[in-house]
Amino acid sequence: MNLLAYNTYEDYLDAFITTNDIRYMRNWPISRRFVQNACGHSCMAGLLMREEFDEKRRLAAEAAAPRGMHDSDLFGVYLTSRDRVLHQFAKREMMLITKKISTIVFLIMRAKSGLEVSGFIDLEQSLRESRMKKSHCFDWRAIFEGKAKLMPRRRDISYRDWYKNAVSNNGSDNFSPVEEGAHSLLVKHRGDHKFICINAGCECPNSQNARRSMYNSRIYGQVIFFDHYIRRIN
Repeated sequence: MNLLAYNTYEDYLDAFITTNDIRYMRNWPISRRFVQNACGHSCMAGLLMREEFDEKRRLAAEAAAPRGMHDSDLFGVYLTSRDRVLHQFAKREMMLITKKISTIVFLIMRAKSGLEVSGFIDLEQSLRESRMKKSHCFDWRAIFEGKAKLMPRRRDISYRDWYKNAVSNNGSDNFSPVEEGAHSLLVKHRGDHKFICINAGCECPNSQNARRSMYNSRIYGQVIFFDHYIRRIN
């Protein structure tokens, strides 16, 4: 089990909770306590206690991180709210840094004019540019602290101004757009050259190259994550 996939011990416990558990108990905290008390080290390949999880995750992060990068350097450590989308950003941060995944985020927001804009955002590139303090980047520390919001921009993979009905498509550091007729939302990963359909309603073979998940947020409304697990090129 890759402990870096879990930003908190609670996220780790949730991996052992089934849909039936929630239907029966109807409460996440109770379900987590049940997993801890009923299983411990006796089942599920040895459930880690909180102290063991924290230590093993720290060691895994140190081993996986680029030289000089540690868990304490992640923007996610500044997370102050329980917002589900912000937690999903934090959950992916180390996996993005270590090139285990590439993630495209789709969100619809209101611009300063009050009109809606939407975009498909290369999450790894956005986080990296903030770490490098590029002039046009978002302040991800402020985003996790709740002082700023991630907004779609014209330079993203795809951007749409719903009032002007204007659309722009661009490449990013990890993805290049592909012109493919009806597949207006097809991209290619620059690392492993996999084609990825980022149309949430499409079930074509290319849509299987990214894991789609949707989360609701008071800050961002409904957000879709497209997680592409990078295939290593020999």
